[in-house]
Amino acid sequence: MGFRPMPSSSQPPPNRGRPRGSSSFAWRSFFEQTTTPLFVLGKNRRLRYANAAWEKLTGLSREEAFGMVCSARKRSSPLPAALAPSPAALAGQVDTSRRPAAPHRNGPPWWDITFVPLRTIDGLFGIVGIITVVGDAVVAAAKKIPPQVVALREECTKYYNFDLLTGESMAAERLVAQARLAASLTAPVWLVGEPGSGKETTARVIHAHSPWRERAFVAIDCLGLQPYLIEGLLFGHGGLAPADRVGTIYLKEPSALPRDLQQRLADEFADRVQPRLICGSRSSAAHAVAAGTLVPMFQSVYSAFEIHVPPLREQLDDLPRIAARYLPHRPLDPAALAVLRMHPWPGQLREFRTVLREAAAAAPNGPILREHLPLALRLRAEAVRLPPSKTLSLDRILQAVERRLIEFALQKTQGNQTEAAELLGIFRTRLHRRLEALGITSPPNSSLRKHEQRKNDEG
Repeated sequence: MGFRPMPSSSQPPPNRGRPRGSSSFAWRSFFEQTTTPLFVLGKNRRLRYANAAWEKLTGLSREEAFGMVCSARKRSSPLPAALAPSPAALAGQVDTSRRPAAPHRNGPPWWDITFVPLRTIDGLFGIVGIITVVGDAVVAAAKKIPPQVVALREECTKYYNFDLLTGESMAAERLVAQARLAASLTAPVWLVGEPGSGKETTARVIHAHSPWRERAFVAIDCLGLQPYLIEGLLFGHGGLAPADRVGTIYLKEPSALPRDLQQRLADEFADRVQPRLICGSRSSAAHAVAAGTLVPMFQSVYSAFEIHVPPLREQLDDLPRIAARYLPHRPLDPAALAVLRMHPWPGQLREFRTVLREAAAAAPNGPILREHLPLALRLRAEAVRLPPSKTLSLDRILQAVERRLIEFALQKTQGNQTEAAELLGIFRTRLHRRLEALGITSPPNSSLRKHEQRKNDEG
């Protein structure tokens, strides 16, 4: 494009480079005096010009940067990737893209880069880039770790031990064995489990017993954060990827990331040992690749060691131990434990923790009894509790469930058949027929029922 690198000294540049036919406007001096970082790319995306503000922002002299290809292709360094023109700009449209600031010393975390295409009758001639800094400067971390942080890390290490995963069920024994093996290795780990099953807890336990337990554990929710924020957290100023104080990065649902960011993660971390990446997902990496939500290279790099985190319904024998973790001084009554074991727990450990806290609030002191549990859980337990049988008979099962519901309705209404029928959503005559068919001849509180019948006869 005819642009040449400018001197990087603090002296104002010579008054030259005026447009043809102009005798007063020195465009180079004009661009050098502005505090807005500017740069110009040729049609081949090579850097042809940058002003002094750009040089100050990037920390790179223009002599060194001149001719640099600004592309986000594989293996590009952070600065060329940040300055790479967007597809819309290459198509001739003015476009603004948010990019993580290229890491150098200290500085702001993001750049908003506006790309202005320069066109001629022959097509794209070049692109002018204007950088707007977003966010405050990131202060360099102190070299010495405060004692409070060291104490907090030791406390977390003691809490996240293998006892959190230990249980009597086969699923818990398998999980503990795999977690111990993962803690002794340096390879990435892919955790598979339903939402709320404890994948992040498992990742923290693995980190707490790994060679990087003295370093930080960072969890990133790929579903809850914008992709540019995640890219900035990992690769921007003060980013986690090059940080020597981060031991483990836990990515929740990495298949929710854009494919180009997945590819960059695979490229950046493929040959690294630290920080270690642990991914948590509701499906296996192979399934995500087959569904088209995960790039194949991401699977090959991060899913070599896959661990299945079992749902709570596969650990019903461990409910007392898990309950003791959340309520250490509040034992479960056997009747309450029987109700909890009959629930399928679709919300996994999160739902179980919420139920226990509500029950503890209903009973401030003493053990957790059956009546302290939510009504929905007790009703379900009554409905699914069946008499022992060697064979499954549909009619027998339905009759047993119907009998339980009718008896429960009569108990709730103190033997009032009219109110019981309303509670069950049926007519009173139908309830009377079902009482006779099921052989329920003496509902609870029959004296009230007889008194009600006598009142109806008198009326």
